Amino acid sequence: MIADILVAGLVFGSLYGLVAMGFNVLHRPTNVVNFAQGELIMIGAMLMAATPIGRLPWGIAVLCVMAVVGVVTLAEERVAVTPVLRRSSHAAGWVITTLAFSLLIAEAAGRLWTDQPSTVAPPWPLSLDVNHVAGFRFSSYQVAVVAVAVAVVLLLGLLDRSRLGTALRAVAADRDGARLRGIDPRALTRRSFLLGGALAGLTGVLAAPLLLASVTMGLGLLIKGFAALAVGGIGDNRGVLVAGWVLGTVEAAGAAYASPGSQSVVLLAAMLLILLVRPNGLRGLAVQRHV
Repeated sequence: MIADILVAGLVFGSLYGLVAMGFNVLHRPTNVVNFAQGELIMIGAMLMAATPIGRLPWGIAVLCVMAVVGVVTLAEERVAVTPVLRRSSHAAGWVITTLAFSLLIAEAAGRLWTDQPSTVAPPWPLSLDVNHVAGFRFSSYQVAVVAVAVAVVLLLGLLDRSRLGTALRAVAADRDGARLRGIDPRALTRRSFLLGGALAGLTGVLAAPLLLASVTMGLGLLIKGFAALAVGGIGDNRGVLVAGWVLGTVEAAGAAYASPGSQSVVLLAAMLLILLVRPNGLRGLAVQRHV
């Protein structure tokens, strides 16, 4: 029982961590939390399940999905984020505009596809067949999902230490000051939204074989990804992955020892408890700003 809980926690927690990393990528240059992130992930899953893209070779299909979702996210940046930031970089109107964009995506998806969940097969040679090793039961695809989440954290860490990462931090700290130093905040924002959209598409592709692709899957991933973001700390990609694993394990334990219907309640209760003890996140990295 405990072994099954740990496996489920790592696998589904990796998905929650990837959702939170997508939040971080978009938040870095704009200080905007994108509440359409769940629906962007849903698009990625549905493109694999219900369009000809899913019949392409898996590697090509993933690149196509990431490109399509990236373009959709760029459209969101144009219509739902930039107009708000143009008026004031400290305005919070993006809460409404990104939620509105999320509703538009959900409405369009409901017209394009049915609400019946669709299965998506893992790419060869991976499978969902269960292997038994030292008392643990897991599939090769589950191992791959955890490995991809770790790889994304490492790649984002390399990006953060690059010149682009330094520029993104400057824009996040002070858009006007960065502009005076020759940095174009709008160009960096577009790059971040393209990257964040591609990551959302990848997350949807990874989630589809495990959760089943459905037009209703976005909200649940949005809430759980946001919980991982809150617990792990905004901007801390390693922290949000660890938080995803912790919350995924708590969720699995709630399903095992209480009832499957209480998973969300147990997860949110755990999030509140952790934040009461560690208000700056699990890794305790306080946000500092020099004025």
